[in-house]
Amino acid sequence: MANNIIITKINITLGLIIMKKNIRKYWLMIWELAFSDFRMRDQGTILGFTWTLLYPLIFFCILYTIFADWMKTIKDFPLYLLIGMVQWNFFSNATSSSITSIMRYSNFVKSISFPKECIVLASILAVLFSYILELFILIIFCSIMKGFISIYVIFLIPILFLTIYLIIGVSLLLSLIGIYFLDMGRIWSLLMTMGFFLTPIFYSLDMLSPFKKNVIMLNPMTHIIQASRTILLDGKCPEFQGLLYVFILATIFTIVGYILFKKFEGYFVEKIQ
Repeated sequence: MANNIIITKINITLGLIIMKKNIRKYWLMIWELAFSDFRMRDQGTILGFTWTLLYPLIFFCILYTIFADWMKTIKDFPLYLLIGMVQWNFFSNATSSSITSIMRYSNFVKSISFPKECIVLASILAVLFSYILELFILIIFCSIMKGFISIYVIFLIPILFLTIYLIIGVSLLLSLIGIYFLDMGRIWSLLMTMGFFLTPIFYSLDMLSPFKKNVIMLNPMTHIIQASRTILLDGKCPEFQGLLYVFILATIFTIVGYILFKKFEGYFVEKIQ
């Protein structure tokens, strides 16, 4: 029994090492796929890339108009809402994009031999391009509105990598399920709608009962959003306890997702025929 546990741990470690090596080896390919995906997303539309910023801006205006009077107890509510939306949209858009990533590049999958997780990583990277622009604008906007920018803003970098780590784990699972279950895109869209209301984006945790607050705290995006607000709104160092929880959860998702992804990777060509 002990030997089996040791062997399992070794396999998991080797799997993560191989994944890291694949990322380095195929980095140029991942970059090209991501850039292509990013350019094609709004190709043919009148406003083009402007939609990337226009959609969340319109959604922000709608939410602010509806909830501004109800959320007067929340300090700096416009910034509070904006931070929550930017962070949530990155997670939602990146994971949603990954579901159909393998299917979108079915020609590559069928004709070229390469680690298929590269496609999933490329789909995440494509969303990351627009997110970095949104985050940059958000930081500038917060510094203007608050009149200062804290040195702790540097902690947004590890929070970014932590969010990407979580997204990779979830996306590996979703992309695999998306190949075998075509309804996964619609189901995940519904779950993301539910998740939006189960994340403190437009409301404060202090408004909830202890039980509801504990339930919301199980959501990893709650900790990422709260940490971002602590940095940008309060100018303080975020609490690392919640971020550690996110790291552990992301590690579990990534390990399980990678193992299952590689186990069924050989059947992708057959499934997308």
